[in-house]
Amino acid sequence: MDQPEVVAAQTDVSLLRVSKLRYAYGRDVILHDVSFRVDGGELIVLAGRNGAGKSTLLRCIAGWTSVTSGTVQVAGRSLEEAEREARRQLILVPDLPIFYDALTAWEHLRLVAGANRIPTWEAQAEELLGHFGLWEDRDDYPFTYSRGMRYKLALCLALLVEPPLLLLDEPLGPLDPVSADQLWRDLGVYREAGMAILLSSHQLPADEQPDRYLLMEQGELVGDGTPAELCARLDLPERPTLEALLRAAIVERGAPVGR
Repeated sequence: MDQPEVVAAQTDVSLLRVSKLRYAYGRDVILHDVSFRVDGGELIVLAGRNGAGKSTLLRCIAGWTSVTSGTVQVAGRSLEEAEREARRQLILVPDLPIFYDALTAWEHLRLVAGANRIPTWEAQAEELLGHFGLWEDRDDYPFTYSRGMRYKLALCLALLVEPPLLLLDEPLGPLDPVSADQLWRDLGVYREAGMAILLSSHQLPADEQPDRYLLMEQGELVGDGTPAELCARLDLPERPTLEALLRAAIVERGAPVGR
């Protein structure tokens, strides 16, 4: 894959700043005063057990779900007060991407290129489809794809735009081990180009670590730091597995872990 040309947001503040974010569905509070920041060129893994609130948090950041209270700022712009400008800086790829039934994969890329005013998109689209093994299937409809192929197509659409902030919900889950390892390497290339990447995941490729972890439990942020910082705080050896790291954070919080 060629070196991407990510246009970083022009701001002296953090690319993403979440402050005391709270989301409630009826009487159920899903997110409890979550606060953190993300800077350009960071690869951050958001981890937590099922139901911890990871997907809800990503949807709130992307503006897909309205927050109950708190603020989300993207490149210094409030999502509530300047939603259009803020959302131009980010793309969320959900765990189950949705496509138009009447459009082929290539037509989806053409649509995204037109919507984002990318004049010379064909060569980049061809490279992305080839890189993710979808070039031969470009004239097929996404509903005929496997789940992994659909997620790869959604990644192609997002990476065609090359947003300053990329949000990925469980990107490694639908992929086979070879594709998951390749995607992790690809994300490192985009990070080096200045893109900020926040992804939720239950698993990581072997021996790989992000720049930072955000650990969630029952809607609360129970860990925010580099792998070294969290290991020191939680009294763990160097390079622990994601499972061990999350388990230690849950135990420190005093929540039951289960067997």
